[in-house]
Amino acid sequence: MTQKILTRSLVLIVSLACSAAAFAQAAGKAPDARYDPTAEVQASGIITGVISAPAPDGPVGVHLQVKTATGIINVHVGPALFIGDNNFYFFADDQVQVTGALVGHGIDAAMWARTVTKGGKTLILRNEDGTPRWTLATAEDPDGCGVPHAPIRF
Repeated sequence: MTQKILTRSLVLIVSLACSAAAFAQAAGKAPDARYDPTAEVQASGIITGVISAPAPDGPVGVHLQVKTATGIINVHVGPALFIGDNNFYFFADDQVQVTGALVGHGIDAAMWARTVTKGGKTLILRNEDGTPRWTLATAEDPDGCGVPHAPIRF
């Protein structure tokens, strides 16, 4: 049990370190988009990567790379603080079910999560109309993860 926790923690730390370096090099803004409830889909799979999207002033957004039966989905979850305040966490190899809207085009395509279920517990990130439960998305932060950043590419 302890070995499994240590292994997952190491994967998380390495993922965070690598993603921080990648974001430090990224330039530009995320595509201008809005959450579209009519574009909602559901997906289930295994988390293969947990990515942090740090902002210069401190907030951190959380994104997941989820391997499904049909391929990899890039899931924009929300601010790390909001996730933690709701007693939720994510590790590589966690099984999750996600409901969210598909956004973007081509290589920048992603899913903006409205709910994420893990281990029978559901984290509600957005209202049914897509409004984030923490703050409203802005032009600088269209995915509403809490951090303005360039599109995340896996």
